Amino acid sequence: MNLFVLIPSTADSFAEYFVSFLFGFVCGTIPFGYIIGRIKGIDIRQHGSGNIGFTNVNRIFGVKYAIPVFILDFAKGFLPTFFAHSLGLFAILVGIGALLGHIFTPILKFRGGKGVATTFGVVLALSPLIFAIDIGLFLIILFVFSYVSLASISFAVALPLLTIIFSRNNLSLFLFTLLTGIIIILTHLANIRRLLKKEESKFQLRRKKN
Repeated sequence: MNLFVLIPSTADSFAEYFVSFLFGFVCGTIPFGYIIGRIKGIDIRQHGSGNIGFTNVNRIFGVKYAIPVFILDFAKGFLPTFFAHSLGLFAILVGIGALLGHIFTPILKFRGGKGVATTFGVVLALSPLIFAIDIGLFLIILFVFSYVSLASISFAVALPLLTIIFSRNNLSLFLFTLLTGIIIILTHLANIRRLLKKEESKFQLRRKKN
């Protein structure tokens, strides 16, 4: 299965592109962090940072709820992208759809998460090598500075650069990583402002009894 041939020029019709994107988008729209909040009896968007992702779930409910949210958000990027080829779909469009579905969740009035965990999953499906190197960078930045936002931004910036280094002949993958990097940076603009003002909260795993 060649996951790098993402948008072949011989596509039968525009419908194939649309179905690929739509499939990924639908998979990405499942707001697991929001669902966990509702199970716990609150709207997580009204607490903490207001985000439905791993970091805010960890902040509000603790790590035992945050880890499942991370795994599920990761999976909704990885699984549809990884199996796209076997389903006759274009992996890159499935991946983009999953990312945008997570960020612009229709059932939450198009206000979802920031897309980092879902992007992790998509990138792993498309290029395990680039993922391994970039997740290593993410973890180093997180360990040294304790800011998830800074680690996420670093991951986003490195994505297209690593693609140039390791997949320089793959224009589709480069365009995907460039677009994805820009999207992640845009979802972190508020975090960037807080980082510059030294007001960003540092990350720590929280263990809560509730």
